[in-house]
Amino acid sequence: MARTDLLSLSAITSRSMTSAQNRASRYGVPAATLDAILSDPSIELLVNLAPGAEHDALNARIIAAGKHLYTEKPFSLSASKARKLATDAQAAGRRIGSAPDTFFGAGHQAARRVVDQGGIGKPVLGVSVVGHAGVEQFHPCPAGFYRAGGEPPFDIGPYYIAQWVNLLGPVRRVHAGSARGSSERSVLRGPDAGKVFPVEIDTSYAAVLEFDEATVSFVMSLDMAAAPLYQNHCYGTEGAMVLADPNFFGGEPSLTRAGHGSEPISIDDLPFGIPNRKNHAGVPAADYRGVGLLDLAIGIRTGMPHRTDAAFVVHVCEVMEAIVMAARSGQTVTVQSDCCRPQSLDPERDKLLISSMPSPWP
Repeated sequence: MARTDLLSLSAITSRSMTSAQNRASRYGVPAATLDAILSDPSIELLVNLAPGAEHDALNARIIAAGKHLYTEKPFSLSASKARKLATDAQAAGRRIGSAPDTFFGAGHQAARRVVDQGGIGKPVLGVSVVGHAGVEQFHPCPAGFYRAGGEPPFDIGPYYIAQWVNLLGPVRRVHAGSARGSSERSVLRGPDAGKVFPVEIDTSYAAVLEFDEATVSFVMSLDMAAAPLYQNHCYGTEGAMVLADPNFFGGEPSLTRAGHGSEPISIDDLPFGIPNRKNHAGVPAADYRGVGLLDLAIGIRTGMPHRTDAAFVVHVCEVMEAIVMAARSGQTVTVQSDCCRPQSLDPERDKLLISSMPSPWP
C-alpha cells in the first residue's frame, strides 16, 4: 500500500493504539481511532487486517460508513452474513473485495491457461492435501487457531477454494468429515512457551467438493506429524497437472500427458511469479499479497470489474462454511451461491495492475 501510486495510505488504526502508533510511524502516517477513520470523508477505502473472528462486525461498520472494503481472509465466517454485507455494499454503491488473491500469481494463471486451452482435456478430478503438526510449530500465539472460527476450512481453506474456483468455476455440493487430534496443546515459541491451552475445534477435515463437471478431494489437517505425500493435483481426460502452492503466487506447475513424461509449465510470460522475498524456511518465494487490493482500486477508478468481487468472495465463504457444516452434520450441503470464474490475467489488458505492484521488492 505504501509503495504503489494507486493508493495513498492515510491512517492506521488498531485495537491497541500503541500498536497503531508504532505501525503508523513506520509509514509516516497518523494513527487514528476507527471512528475517526470511518468519519473522514477523504478516506475512500479501508483494508481490514483484523483477526477473522472480528471481520463480520468490522466489515459491517466499514460498509455502513460508506467506504469501499478490502479484507483479509476469511471475508466472513458465515455465508448469510457475507450475503448481507454484499447486499448492503451494493445498495450503498460500494465495492467489496477479499483475500486470498494468490490466484493472481503466475503459477496459478499458468495452470488456468492450460485448462482453458484444453491441455488436460476435460477436468475430472482434483486433489489438495495441506497440513502440518500444528500452528504452534511456528506461531507464538496459536491458541486462537484452536477456537471457533479458527477451523482449518476458515484459515487455510480460502486459498485452496479460491484456487479451485479459479480453475473449475463454482462449487455445487460439499461432503465432509472431521476429527480432533488432541484436547490440549502447548505454546512452543515466544514468551508463553510451555503454556497449555485447550483445543475447542476439530483440527482435521476431509472434504469432497462437487463442481459442475469435476470433483475435488480436499484434506486439511493440523495433526500431520510429517508433510503430506500428495499435495495439489488436477486430473483430466488427456493429462494431469501438479499445481503450485496457493499460499504463494509463483511455484512450478507441471503437466503430464498420456504417452509423455512430466514437463514444467512455463510462467515466464506471466506477472507475479518472480521471487521477491524468503519464506519462513528461508526459501525464495513469490509473494504479492495486496495485488487483489490494487485490482479493486483500479476497478473503483475505472468502473471495470475486479476479480475478488462480491459474488466470488460470498461463494468462497459459503464453501468454507459448508465444509464445517457438512462435517458436523454428516449431511451433504448444497451450495446456494453462484459466481463466475475470475477473469484471467492478461499482460496487455492489465498493464496498470502489473506495473503498480513493484517487483522484486527491495
